[in-house]
This record gives sequence, C-alpha cells and structure tokens, in this order.
Amino acid sequence: MKSDIPFDSNSVTRRRFLRGISASGLMLATQRASAESSPIASLRELAGGSPLMGSSVQTQFDTIYTPEEMNILATQFDSVTPENCMKWQFLCPKEGVYRFEPVDRLVDFATKNRQSIVGHTLIFNRDGNYPAWLFRDGEKEADAKLVWKRIEDHAGKLMSRYAGRIDSWDVLNEFIEVPSPGYRVTDLTRVLGADYPVRLFKIAAEIDPKAKLVYNDFSVEKPDRLKAILAFVRTLRDKGCKVDVVGSQSHLELDDHTSEKLDNMIKLFAADGFRCALTELDVDVISRAQHWNPKTREQSIKQNPYVDGCPPEVLAKQAEVYREIMEIVKANGKSVDRVTVWGISDRHSWLNKWPWTRVNHGLLFDRNAKPKPAFHAVAEVLRKK
Repeated sequence: MKSDIPFDSNSVTRRRFLRGISASGLMLATQRASAESSPIASLRELAGGSPLMGSSVQTQFDTIYTPEEMNILATQFDSVTPENCMKWQFLCPKEGVYRFEPVDRLVDFATKNRQSIVGHTLIFNRDGNYPAWLFRDGEKEADAKLVWKRIEDHAGKLMSRYAGRIDSWDVLNEFIEVPSPGYRVTDLTRVLGADYPVRLFKIAAEIDPKAKLVYNDFSVEKPDRLKAILAFVRTLRDKGCKVDVVGSQSHLELDDHTSEKLDNMIKLFAADGFRCALTELDVDVISRAQHWNPKTREQSIKQNPYVDGCPPEVLAKQAEVYREIMEIVKANGKSVDRVTVWGISDRHSWLNKWPWTRVNHGLLFDRNAKPKPAFHAVAEVLRKK
C-alpha cells in the first residue's frame, strides 16, 4: 500500500515509521485475539425475554452441529423453532406413521435449557408442503370431509403430544397472495374452500388453549401485503378465532431499507391488538434482484462472489441492517413477541442453497461459529437501557 506520509527531513525516519506500524498491528492483533478469547454476551440474557431471542434448528441438530454451535444454541437463544421436523410431510410421510423422535429430542433439549418452543408449522399453505396422501382416497381424490378428518386427527395428535411445552404455534403459514383471488390457490383451498383458515384456527385453540397462536407469512412489511394480511387476521378474529401474533419471516437483503416498513408494520398490528414476531430473520449479502427477473436469472445463478469469505465492508453493512432492525424492535417494546434468526451459523444457513447455490453469510455467526459484526450490533442494541 502506498503511504500518504512524506519522508523528508522534517518527518520521522522510515524505519521508525515502519516500527510504529508494526507495533500498531501487533496491538490490534492482540486486541482482536483478546476479544475472540473473551466470553461473548448472551443475547437471551441481554433481552431478558422481551423479546424472546430465537433460532431455527435443523432436524438432526444434535449430530450435525459442532460443539461450538450447540453451545451457541443453548446459551444465546431462549426460543427455538424446528426448521422441518414438525412439517407434516416430514413428520408423517405415510398415513398413520409418525416420526416424532426428532421433535422429541428438540423439545427435550429446549426444556433442559429453559427455552420456549415454536410449533412450526401446523399447516403450510403451499402445494408440496403436506403429504401427498392427504388428498387421496384410494384411487380417487379425497373429499373435503375426509381431508378435514385427517387435519383434525393430525392437529390433535401433534398438538396434544406437546401441549404445555409449546409456547406458540404457527397455525398457518403463507396463506395470503396479493393478486386476485387474494390467497395462494392450493389443493387445500381448492378442496376445503378459501375460508378453511377459520376452522383451522378454532381447532388449534381448542386443542391447546394456552399456547400463543400465530399466523406466519413472508414480506409482511411490504405495503400491499401488509394491507392484505392485516385485513385477513382481522377477519379471522371477527369470526371468533384466536390470533395472538402475526409473524413476518423477514428474509432481508442488504439494500432492502426495511426498517421504517417494519416499524410501521409493528405499530399497525399493535393498534389492532396483535403482537408481531420476526420469525425467520436473516440478511442476505448477495442481491437476489436479478434472480427474480426471468431475463437475468440465468446469469444471476452464476454469482458466487464470497466463496473465500465475506469482505469486512460487506459485513459492516450487514451489521448496520441488523442494528436498525433491533432498534425498531426495542423501540416497540412489548409489541414484539420474538425475534428468531433462521439458523445458528452461516455454515448451515438455507441461503447457501436458496434461491440458488452459493456461499452465503446471512447470520450472526460465521462458518467457524464465531460472532460477526452483526452479532455485536444486535448485542449492543439489546444492552442499551
């Protein structure tokens, strides 16, 4: 690197200058090593339960996570969300055959570590996110009566098994679409009708009346979706449903500029008596804009710029996004139930595979389970009185 400091008769000698640079470098390296060896703050302790600080957890968490990642899971978070093992197609791929073991292990782990548990999810309104047998009756398609019986049986078996241990249930995931007809058309809406969420929420409330019931969706903060989702949960409540929390998945990007929108979202729901949760938070460091454009998608999927690590300036920008989000959360106090990041470390983040395969860095801990600038930004906000 070229120096901007001239070396003339009125300046320090070049040797003294280089010696000073060397000493400064040693001091910075020593400070960095000291910071890395010192115990880091616990987000759950800093937040004190308001909001709950959560992480999603993979199915085989107790075998694929490193000891460092297991320690992060146990000490940093007081809420856990299973990524897949509670979803119907994984939990019960064949009618009557349930695979509860992964859920049991997570529930036991969370109970031991005094963590709240999110039941994710009872119904995911997306084709392919429920078992194929749900809509089959032998060689013909199942009618609404049979499908409802299966849903009620499933809800009863799953929710009753963990009643009293589950803090909140994502009763319904991703129902709303803004274009006509206003909801995502699936086999569920086609067979059961567009008003099936009303019956579903009432079933959930009857089975586990003490659990918080959540409607969860993506991009809730965007104005058109916010309007539609607010109208939807109002309708559910007006029809006698219990809806405690509206979850915004919050899969964000560096240049989203969403903090004001999130603030508006939280305030609007709070004014109507609903709390909010950020349920799947991460901050993608690689823009997805070109991927959503069919004309540029082929070129976009060739992007993999951070294979050898994420540049410090990008990590700093990401930290500011996390900081702004947490400042909004803190400013809205008890209107926010939970902030859940979608993964423990960058090593396991779904952003490595979605929406295309590349090395990503969207979470609070890096691939070696070391805290990133984003972690320290979140901790700093939570630490403020």
